[in-house]
Amino acid sequence: MSKHVSSIWIMGMLIFAMSFNYGESAFSCDEAVKKLMPCQPFLEGAANGVTVQCCDGARSLDQLGKSNPEEVKAMCQCLKNAAAAATGVNPDRAKQLPGLCNINLPVPIDPNVNCDRL
Repeated sequence: MSKHVSSIWIMGMLIFAMSFNYGESAFSCDEAVKKLMPCQPFLEGAANGVTVQCCDGARSLDQLGKSNPEEVKAMCQCLKNAAAAATGVNPDRAKQLPGLCNINLPVPIDPNVNCDRL
């Protein structure tokens, strides 16, 4: 049952992420969300720590939005919407992810971030 719920959650997040138009930037919201999927057990509290696969995905996400300010804003809006829509994801754990993976994301993973101030 847990696998089935996780699959539904992943598909829902991907559909949700792809439904947003982020302008002409090369940033892909669905790609960003896919890269964070290995982090799901940690984000939901089912795992005590992050995995190598989770940090690899977060690390590659770190590179997606560094090209220009429009991509940073698009990434911010994508992660903000994904964080707000995700049921079962602990926002405090999402905020811990960059530190645990030793990366410096250009935007916070926070449903309350103001993307216009980046």
